[in-house]
Amino acid sequence: MDIASLQAFIAVAEHQSFSRAAEHLYLTQPAVSKRIAQLEVDLGVALFDRIGRRISLTQAGQALLPRARRLLNDAREIRRTLADLSGEISGRLLMGTSHHIGLHRLPGPLKHFTHSYPDVELDIRFMDSEAACHAVEIGDLELAIATLPPGPNISQIKRAKPV
Repeated sequence: MDIASLQAFIAVAEHQSFSRAAEHLYLTQPAVSKRIAQLEVDLGVALFDRIGRRISLTQAGQALLPRARRLLNDAREIRRTLADLSGEISGRLLMGTSHHIGLHRLPGPLKHFTHSYPDVELDIRFMDSEAACHAVEIGDLELAIATLPPGPNISQIKRAKPV
């Protein structure tokens, strides 16, 4: 089991397609298929049910998905921690924000940030606030700048029953 295989697994699970996952990862579809096949061999279980062109996670795949996300986040954190020992601030910052905030409120602060930290690559994803917060919770984003009412975190809001 290696990081590249886990990245492919997560991408296929999220996109529910080997070809869309390949596009997302900038790989060929056969390369993604090979990584998934090797991961299934390494783990000794099928991770996806393949019915024609449709795929879905097996029970094993559902159990692996949150753990794979955590492993990838831990690997990124290890790299960041070791890089931080040098005293230099560099790497990639993956963040999410809404279109309104990103287009109207962030240009000035982001310009200041990029001048202060030229070795940091900003990767900004535009999405609604709830999706951005959820992406931070599951580790897909490192930072979300969102407009939400004060109160419980997003996972608590999702579980709350309507009145």
